[in-house]
Amino acid sequence: MFLERIPVRFRLSLVHTAWISVLFSIIGLGLFKFVEHTLLDSVDAALLSSAHSVRDLSKMGGEILQEVFVERLVQDSMRFDHLVPERLVRPYAQVISLAGKEGRRPNPLMVTLPITPKALKRAEQGLHTLETFTFKERPPLRQVTLPIIHNGHFVGDLVQVGATLGPTENILKGTAMLLRLLLPIVLLISVILGYIMTAQALKPVVMMTQAAAKMGADDLSIRLGVPPAEDELQELSLTFNKMLDRLEDAISRLRRFTADVSHELRTPLSVLRGEAELALRRERSPEEYKTALSSVLGEAKNMSTIVEDLLLLARAESGNVTFAWEKLSTRQFIGELVSSVEPIFKVRGIAIELDIKGPEVFACSRTYLALALKNILLNACKHSLANSSVYLGVRQEDEKVQFTIRDEGEGIREADLPYIFDPFYRCDTARNRASGGSGIGLSLTQGLIKLHRGDIKVSSKAGHGTTFIATIPHSTDCG
Repeated sequence: MFLERIPVRFRLSLVHTAWISVLFSIIGLGLFKFVEHTLLDSVDAALLSSAHSVRDLSKMGGEILQEVFVERLVQDSMRFDHLVPERLVRPYAQVISLAGKEGRRPNPLMVTLPITPKALKRAEQGLHTLETFTFKERPPLRQVTLPIIHNGHFVGDLVQVGATLGPTENILKGTAMLLRLLLPIVLLISVILGYIMTAQALKPVVMMTQAAAKMGADDLSIRLGVPPAEDELQELSLTFNKMLDRLEDAISRLRRFTADVSHELRTPLSVLRGEAELALRRERSPEEYKTALSSVLGEAKNMSTIVEDLLLLARAESGNVTFAWEKLSTRQFIGELVSSVEPIFKVRGIAIELDIKGPEVFACSRTYLALALKNILLNACKHSLANSSVYLGVRQEDEKVQFTIRDEGEGIREADLPYIFDPFYRCDTARNRASGGSGIGLSLTQGLIKLHRGDIKVSSKAGHGTTFIATIPHSTDCG
């Protein structure tokens, strides 16, 4: 659309101008109509009041009194509530008999107006009539025709009082000219102020743009200024800053991941190179070559495990994994899981405490869920105290199945909790390779649980053990 190509500042100013123009036009028209209505009401009220006075006088039957009254009428009655200057009023009054008699009338305007059918019909009903007569070369006249009533009946006599609307038209013309002069000036001032206010309102957006232009992958510490007003711009600034926090954290994790991958692969590569160089330095016996090759094979297996776990983690996080849902018996699944890790637990003298109160069946990917829970169990075993136990519980919470694994080990420091699911991250208490593992297990566990459309949480306190809670949907219709 055409408006979409116009800058926002000018678009808002255009809308503001259009709205103000319509508003001022309505106000100007309303003000003009109000003045016009007020003036005409004043003229009509004065004419009608004078007509009533003449009618009352005519009932007394005094021609001299009538003449005196009419003279006073010309001088005093037509004041129009001070809206029309007295010296500009040119009124007339007359009493007309439908039988052909005409009363005395001062008529400086020298007009002879007909009795219209409308006025005659309303007179027969005892009602007065207000009419306006227009001429080509002179101002219009406003006239009231009032019937004379005796004993509740119309006697055929009419009182007519009229005055020129020239002064009223002059006032209306002056009012219209004043409005035509003032409204454009006020509109122009309003448009200028509107443009300035629009520019001021969009100033935070300009500042955001400038701050965003200064940002780069090497420096994400810059944050947008937050406007003090609690409005959409403040919400936008806060949302953008939160996004930058997440982006900075993600890049920090990526850099740490790259460094950790390099560290994890550098060690076995160094061992491989060292063993090969040592074996080739001089002639050796078959037993010595066999020992060297065994060491090379062990490090190659470690590297292969790391690479395979990384590939599986990447596929899990991207959702690019062949995923087959199965309906499984809860007790059978847990039994197979415990059997797979039980030998390792026995070596360390650690017992597994089972507490299965979940559903009889649930849906999952047998291989991936078993791998995820196995990683948590082995991690709990590795960090548990000798001769302690690891709790494995299954519960059904609403429409979800909850797996809880709790150990009595060394626990995790609060500062390390946000990062334990990062690849290759190890708490300081288990940062060496001698404890086993590549540091990918928990990251892979999280990715596999999310593949099940589930979630995993951890709570821990240094010296008081760790609890992992993995939750997946219970529905068997998940394919």
